[in-house]
Amino acid sequence: MRIIRIILLICAVLAFGVFGVSEALKLSGQDRLPPKITAETDLVEVPCAYTREELMEGIQAWDEEDGDLTDQVVFSTFSRFLEPGVCNLTYVVFDSGDQAASLTRKVRFSDYHSPRFTLSKPLVYQEGNGTYNDIVAALGAWDMLDGDRTEWIVRTATNLNFQKAGEYSVSYEVSNSFGDSSSVQLPVHVIPVQAGVGGIVLNTGLIYLNVGQDMDPAQYIQAVTAADGTQIDPSEVSISSQVNPQSAGCYEVHYEVTDGQGNQYETWLTVIVEGGAA
Repeated sequence: MRIIRIILLICAVLAFGVFGVSEALKLSGQDRLPPKITAETDLVEVPCAYTREELMEGIQAWDEEDGDLTDQVVFSTFSRFLEPGVCNLTYVVFDSGDQAASLTRKVRFSDYHSPRFTLSKPLVYQEGNGTYNDIVAALGAWDMLDGDRTEWIVRTATNLNFQKAGEYSVSYEVSNSFGDSSSVQLPVHVIPVQAGVGGIVLNTGLIYLNVGQDMDPAQYIQAVTAADGTQIDPSEVSISSQVNPQSAGCYEVHYEVTDGQGNQYETWLTVIVEGGAA
């Protein structure tokens, strides 16, 4: 019986030894060094319509076992802006042993500007006929990085009365996922009920200009119609612009026309000039 116990003990020791040697061999053949990512610069400048190649400029990834891993680098999400148009981006790569390496550097969007509002038509309503739903239907917002931000628009103030002719305003704000936001106070005109089906139709209700940029107000006239439905030559429209392209701010262009029966029609284009001190 004693001999049997000794034999079993020897077998157990041998088994343990074989297991230990096996594990040691596995560890000796395992890649213990993680991959590396390097960047030639701490900041890369790209357009808002960037490509992978532009974001990868100066980036290299390497692993002792797997070699060059540059084409396997992936991006995490962009951070919120550190300053307008500048954020952090983290690059990540895995080797064949699922070991990871990461590197974070700044990205500057060279052509970025804050979100902008859009208007499919002027905010001009005949007395007693307009509603806030009409404004919502015409209003939109677009961001160079996020795209359509219309659902993120928030109304912040208004003094509008659709039942009484006059000049009013309504204010909105919109933000993007990078933490940048824009606000605007848009003029709204409530006018007396116009005769027939006449009117001046513009192809937009809102345009943006950079400081110093010229504009031709006539190019935004889409159609001009008399009370009886006949077309009027757009050159007959009287245009009065208060836009100062040298100073940032919100301005208007007034369009007015009288048809052959003496009926008068008017509308307004809103112009926002950006790029200087408002």
